[in-house]
Amino acid sequence: MVRERSLLGMTADLLSMCGRHVAQLVAGLATVALVVRVLGAEGLGAWALLGTTGFLVGLSDLGLSVAVQRAATRPDDAATRRLVSLTFLVVAAVCPCLGAGAYAAFLRLPSASAALQADITRAALPVLVAGLAGSLAAPLRALLLVRGAFGPLAWARASASLLQVALTAACLPLSPSLLWPALGLLAGATLELLLLALAAKRVDPRLELRPRWPAEPVEVRDAFRQGAASLTINVGVAAAVRADVVILTSHVALGTIGAYQVAARAVDQLFAFAKQTSGWLLHRLGDAKHREDALRMGTALLGGLVASGVAALALDGPPLLEAWVGPLARDPVTHLALGLLGAAAIIAAAEEVASATLVVSGATPWDAATPVLLGHSLNVAVSLLGVRYAGAWAVAGGTVCGNLLITFLVWRRTRALVRWRVAEVLRTLVPMGAALLVSLGSGWALAPLAARGAGMSALTCAMVTLLGTGVAILVWWRRSALSGTPVAGATRTHEAPT
Repeated sequence: MVRERSLLGMTADLLSMCGRHVAQLVAGLATVALVVRVLGAEGLGAWALLGTTGFLVGLSDLGLSVAVQRAATRPDDAATRRLVSLTFLVVAAVCPCLGAGAYAAFLRLPSASAALQADITRAALPVLVAGLAGSLAAPLRALLLVRGAFGPLAWARASASLLQVALTAACLPLSPSLLWPALGLLAGATLELLLLALAAKRVDPRLELRPRWPAEPVEVRDAFRQGAASLTINVGVAAAVRADVVILTSHVALGTIGAYQVAARAVDQLFAFAKQTSGWLLHRLGDAKHREDALRMGTALLGGLVASGVAALALDGPPLLEAWVGPLARDPVTHLALGLLGAAAIIAAAEEVASATLVVSGATPWDAATPVLLGHSLNVAVSLLGVRYAGAWAVAGGTVCGNLLITFLVWRRTRALVRWRVAEVLRTLVPMGAALLVSLGSGWALAPLAARGAGMSALTCAMVTLLGTGVAILVWWRRSALSGTPVAGATRTHEAPT
């Protein structure tokens, strides 16, 4: 059913999306804290490598989930059903091959002790199967996201995260081994897959949850063409974010990788939380009537969250990080990576909603994929060339360079899509800049208060983030009010059943 959403309804949807990611955030942070306290910095470095392997296996859908997303956006229910079944078939064929390749390529560590290598080997299988479950869930998640089923998405992720943390917390202290967080990850991924399947059947009772090859060759070719663009983006993200760990593995100790991973995980989770904005606005970005308004609002909100959050974490977050991972938070590599990766996240936030606009509204998903491919290729090149000489400096600095190139290229293509001048793009980024300036000033002023302990650090970070984000929203709202642009009442393509 198609209907207009009030501001209250839009807020409820946004809270559901944020709640979904908070559940994932808590699970990730809790798992890292448990691993570093029980298994130490080397154990955390090994867990980071296992997580990278699982993430790569999660690419087994070959990007076909974006084809599901675009079909559901049109909307074309019959095509959506066929593409979901095609994605299941592709995952079933590709995942075993990709899993075997990832296992052989990344899980043999010359710097690991014999005991740690044996532990990694035991934990690898559950992690790889969890990647399979994540790949199977991807088309269902894409369908539910476009149909506006934010509540079921949030409940599925929350339930999965609770199971993951409960199993890890119950077993890891009793039997120190990477096998337990791996089994927790597998249990959570399996539960989320089952809950998403049930939710998808409620949204579309005629959806068939089985592998099947569509009868029309043209439809298959078009799906793989769209999927190739999405896969390029996902591989680029893997190269930019996950490959950092692999590149560092050949040149530094696992303890250093653990310190780098602390900063990378903190920044990544902050960015992923803010990124829920683009998912919340996806149906508006795909509608020409609302696209420009959604692009301005999303960039202000997402950019404000990331800019103020990174400033708060850098200036007021060290006691909070120390409470999370202990002395590892004081490692110089942690501080270095936090600064450079935080700057890279702010740059990426400037183009994230514009990139989502290209994915759902561009003439082809390659409009978004090509900038990502070029930018992340630059990232990997800088990292590989510089890691031997500058270590973590080069790897984190490569992320900054790659994100700068992506932002430039994405906005150039988005400008062509929405027919904006450069001045309009700059005005769209003003709320984000205002948030960064305010949060830097307030974070610096409140730093002595944050230094009093983890509790005050958390409170100060929250205050600085909320203040900066509030300023971004205020600047955006003021401009919208002056120009007469509507700020609420998004059209929802499909209403999730109650």
